[in-house]
Amino acid sequence: MLKNILRIIKKVVVGMVLLFAYNTFLSSLNLMIPINVITIIIASLFDVPGIIGLAVFLLLNY
Repeated sequence: MLKNILRIIKKVVVGMVLLFAYNTFLSSLNLMIPINVITIIIASLFDVPGIIGLAVFLLLNY
């Protein structure tokens, strides 16, 4: 049980770091993904493909 909780926490932290890195690198182009609960869940579940999906969604609605 503790392993599962630590794995979930690790995935959430990695998702947050990926969102922060994306926002850091593309803030000059004004393509920022807001860091909130929904985007963190998507980034945590799908990792890099989730970030790419959020970026495509952002570009389509820009």
